[in-house]
Amino acid sequence: MVVALVVVAACSGDDSGGSSPASETEAPTETTVPTELAGLPGAEVAAVNEEGTDPLAPLPDDVALPIVFVHGFAGSAQQYESQAQRFVANGYPADRILAYDHDGAGVDIPGYADGVDAVIDQALADFDVEQVYLVGHSRGTFVSGTYLSDPARAAKVAKYVSLDGAPCPEVVPCLAPTQGSNPGQAHVEVATSAESFAAQYEFLVGEAPEVVDIVPQRDPIVLTGRAVNFPANTGREGVDLDIWAIDPDTGQRIGDEPHVSLPLDADGAFGPFVAESGAHYEWLLSAPDSPTQHHLYLQPYLRSSHLVRLLSSPPDGTTRANTNTGDDHTALIAIRMREWYSDDDPDLPGDQADVLDVSSDGGEPTDVFTDFVGN
Repeated sequence: MVVALVVVAACSGDDSGGSSPASETEAPTETTVPTELAGLPGAEVAAVNEEGTDPLAPLPDDVALPIVFVHGFAGSAQQYESQAQRFVANGYPADRILAYDHDGAGVDIPGYADGVDAVIDQALADFDVEQVYLVGHSRGTFVSGTYLSDPARAAKVAKYVSLDGAPCPEVVPCLAPTQGSNPGQAHVEVATSAESFAAQYEFLVGEAPEVVDIVPQRDPIVLTGRAVNFPANTGREGVDLDIWAIDPDTGQRIGDEPHVSLPLDADGAFGPFVAESGAHYEWLLSAPDSPTQHHLYLQPYLRSSHLVRLLSSPPDGTTRANTNTGDDHTALIAIRMREWYSDDDPDLPGDQADVLDVSSDGGEPTDVFTDFVGN
């Protein structure tokens, strides 16, 4: 499960199961920087986490075919980030897990199918394989179905997973997890949950995974991703990214300098950089052409990820246009890859009610929000 809090403020003021949540993960106990990480930003915190785990033995190349994930409406690669971490913990090569970011508000399904084809062709060339695994979620299942309707394109796909969307086409071996087959899970959670992962892994690899939860890794945490204009998923070009270590109890910055400051290329890409296992960070996006900053507070990372997505917007985007800003004004957006529920449904397992407390000084909350709209 991925959780993020996005804060939009004026500049003038300056998923998982039972294994080791961030709050219980001990800080790394060694400070020796591995040679391959020595030149990366943030390398001073690169350390082995003695409480972490090593990945399982690498899977054979003919089993671990490249996976191409296609998100749905108002989606991004972020919706497969937790699953990628689980795959890697089971010995799946991280570089073989790919995601096709496209316009999450557009309607050009044939055009997006062409985009999928370009990603697949690149994967076939990069890894010298004849086929890939294709995974679609929501509207991404319709993009994938359009792609698979072409026999020449379907021949490039060994297996297909259709996550809570269109039914399986009868052209390739297919698995179709749904809300119905995952009781208590809503639409996005079907794509991100541990149960969904276990089913996908067994279908693609041919055996049940040994690791299902997102367990802390022993190796140092390395993060790579993109800052995007959401939901178009175009890159936030010309933006500065500063990542600050913060106190998890107060949200206040630790130290006078960012943990790392990274340039963004035209595609919004950043990294790789080294992060501390289980640490809390403020991700600050600022641009010279906008008086507004985006402060993002992501769930602490216990494992490396190459699918980090910072969901932002251009200065003239609809999010900015519809957000009140001012010298003493802050707007909060809470996002997670498991839907919010405002009421506790007795027919669903566990406590489904959610409450968000907001405090300006770390004390009693000044506002309490209990009404959340499911995705």
